[in-house]
Amino acid sequence: MKRTKKSTDKITLFVFILSGVLFFTACDSRPVAVVESDEPVEIIKDTGTKPWAFDIEKATLENENYRMVVWTGDYMQLVLMTLQPGEEIDLELHSGHDQFIRVEEGHATVYMGKNQDNLDFEKEIADDWSIMIPAGYWHQVKNTGKDELKLYTLYSPAEHKAGTVHETYNEAKEHGHDH
Repeated sequence: MKRTKKSTDKITLFVFILSGVLFFTACDSRPVAVVESDEPVEIIKDTGTKPWAFDIEKATLENENYRMVVWTGDYMQLVLMTLQPGEEIDLELHSGHDQFIRVEEGHATVYMGKNQDNLDFEKEIADDWSIMIPAGYWHQVKNTGKDELKLYTLYSPAEHKAGTVHETYNEAKEHGHDH
């Protein structure tokens, strides 16, 4: 069967359009499905070493405890925190691990430095900001806003005893770091 220039042009155009559609569909980074629920995220106890999938933003915003360890694995730990206005994560140092903090809601100032008497890194942070704390850096986070500061932090390895819950800043201060 002999193809004409007109039929070849139509096939080429069809292949070109189909390729473009497939290319842009493959590059689309939007989620295919989003699961939303008005139900609260139920956290009964530390579920570490077991698989778990949940809405971390919702869980962080719903948390009313100053510190709540919600997952402790063999190599990592997830902690939800709520700091009242004026409260802080006291000045501390983790020599053996890095730390990640994400602010979901509120305003704070983070201070860091290699020497506890010279915190030469200072940054105002708010909703959706992250803090990367390298091992060996002194650090402190202060809620400088008028509302609660809602955040979560990842330690690797774990920093607190699995299942630790401190309802208030004062309770956390009394217990120090329960390892």
